[in-house]
Amino acid sequence: MFKSILPSRRVPSSSDFQMLTPPIDPSPTEPNGKENYFTSPNALYDTNAKPKTEKRKKMKGKVQPEQEVIPAEDFDKLLDELQIPSTLRPKLATMDPTVKAAFLKSSQALAQMKPASGSATLSPRTLRRVLSSDSTLSSPRPQKLALQEYDLADAPRSPFGTGHSRGMSLDARRQTVESSGAAVAPLKVTKDKKKSAAITPEKYVRILLGQSSTAMDIEVVKKLRLLLRNESASWTEAFIQHGGYDALLTRLDELLDVEWREEQHDDQMLYELLRCVKALSTSAVGCNALRGYCPAPFDRLVTLLYSDKKPGDVPTRQLIVELLLGLFDLFPTSSLPSSGSPTHSRTRSVPWELSAASTASSNLIVLPRPHSTLFSFIKSLLLTPAPPPSENPGTPVEPHAFIEELHRPRIYKTYLQELSDICRDYFWVFCHPSNAIWELNETDEAKVEKPRAPGGMTGGVEFEAMCYMTMHFKFINAIASYAQTLNLNKEHEHSAYRFHQDMFASGFERILAIARKASTTYYPTLHLEIARYVYAAGRAGLDIPWSLSRMIGQPPTAMRKQHEPPVLPVPSRSSGPASTPTTPTKQRSAPSAGFAGYPTYAAPPPAPVYPALFGASSVRPSGDRERERAPQSRKVTPMFN
Repeated sequence: MFKSILPSRRVPSSSDFQMLTPPIDPSPTEPNGKENYFTSPNALYDTNAKPKTEKRKKMKGKVQPEQEVIPAEDFDKLLDELQIPSTLRPKLATMDPTVKAAFLKSSQALAQMKPASGSATLSPRTLRRVLSSDSTLSSPRPQKLALQEYDLADAPRSPFGTGHSRGMSLDARRQTVESSGAAVAPLKVTKDKKKSAAITPEKYVRILLGQSSTAMDIEVVKKLRLLLRNESASWTEAFIQHGGYDALLTRLDELLDVEWREEQHDDQMLYELLRCVKALSTSAVGCNALRGYCPAPFDRLVTLLYSDKKPGDVPTRQLIVELLLGLFDLFPTSSLPSSGSPTHSRTRSVPWELSAASTASSNLIVLPRPHSTLFSFIKSLLLTPAPPPSENPGTPVEPHAFIEELHRPRIYKTYLQELSDICRDYFWVFCHPSNAIWELNETDEAKVEKPRAPGGMTGGVEFEAMCYMTMHFKFINAIASYAQTLNLNKEHEHSAYRFHQDMFASGFERILAIARKASTTYYPTLHLEIARYVYAAGRAGLDIPWSLSRMIGQPPTAMRKQHEPPVLPVPSRSSGPASTPTTPTKQRSAPSAGFAGYPTYAAPPPAPVYPALFGASSVRPSGDRERERAPQSRKVTPMFN
């Protein structure tokens, strides 16, 4: 029925098909005799193509070049030219030799390049980072105000006034469009040499001195932070010589004096200014500037942390603690005491006190006045009195004299109040009461501190709070470690024993008991810092309270050290002939004393001999007396009374 509808069957012919791959005959070089043999596309058109086996033989015959050996003196010289801090050099020394060779080749290539005309950079050999201002500033995202659009000709060079009235916003983009009258070209990501020449340190100094911190654009400070981190050390040096760090401190002090800061602008501006201060610590020139102005701005930041005007953003407070922790890198243990310290009893000055220029040019590091050790300087920062509350300050209450005599000094109570507030504000995080304080000797610190992929608990407010608390514990452990290196007597006020004693007297024991309840899965670094502090307190000679010592236990299995089982010695048998028993025995008697391979069994203790003066019945146990009283009977105790 369907034959009339369907087309008739067509017989295919050979002209309807096209052979894509020609058939290959088997050959010694090509043993594959299949028809659809997949060859490379070049082999179809190249008749002179050599077989793969010959290429492989030639590749095997080639001798690979030996790895280039980089002299250590050349790499150290490069680090000196780049002004790499001494704290970072041990990490760079462990790099692969090929990476070191690439560093040297790039530095030699940059040295041969001539600097662009009009550029403010002194020498390209002083580059501290690979990135440049072209890659950091050429962003495809639309920006509020470009640096080239600031009218720096009319900008005042003197610092801004002390008043905190907010200025009018500058619509420079509209002014430039109206004045030029030309269409604005779209933003293109290009590497223009003229652009890098226009971004000079003097321009940023004028911007910082010409505008108030409450009216300045946040993007400008962000770009300044990128330049301080990524540009050459000569750029940072020129920025400091033109008063850039002084301008940063002026804007920071102005922002801290504002009565009420705005969260959308002022708090973000405070965060970026603090990041600029931290970016200066990446070069030796910036570290010298931070030492020259010390104790500013650290004293103001501690006062801000103690006041009720502290930033509500946890990362900003964490950045303040990171800056305090950076003091241990700025002032190493080899720092010299200041001229006003108690240990400084000299009749004439020493070479590093002759002039500020000689001190800046030399490698000598002097502590700020009037401190002789870094511990005394940090202790003075932590003992900064808390400012009165801005609302309802109240009248200070002076206790009676007899109450003052009974009062125990709690000198770190103001500082520990910040940690106590974290335990109170994020109480739902500490929900694991069965957690123990890890024993540091059983904890594998490398496993705990290794980087991890972000999990489900990263990025939230709880994670930020625990990172902030961990940073506080790192700062406290750094203080304890530095105090331990001083090797002072327990009675000394700067000894490690007195530090831990004052910390426990100020209520640190309660904070430790609460902090150990955090999750060991998501916050293992916090538990590691707690274990380090408890270990440091015990090493300093402090008796850990029983309420805290009973919580010390083993870390989780994943964080525990893998101890190898002890290898027991194989007992040596006597070389005498082995005797084979003829009949099996059901019970084997104990070997005689001194038998090879078995310990020597002691004889059972003799029966007690009671003196004749006392009756045996009055001294012997009650069980013996019961058996004598009824030798054939058995005492049955009823189950229910």
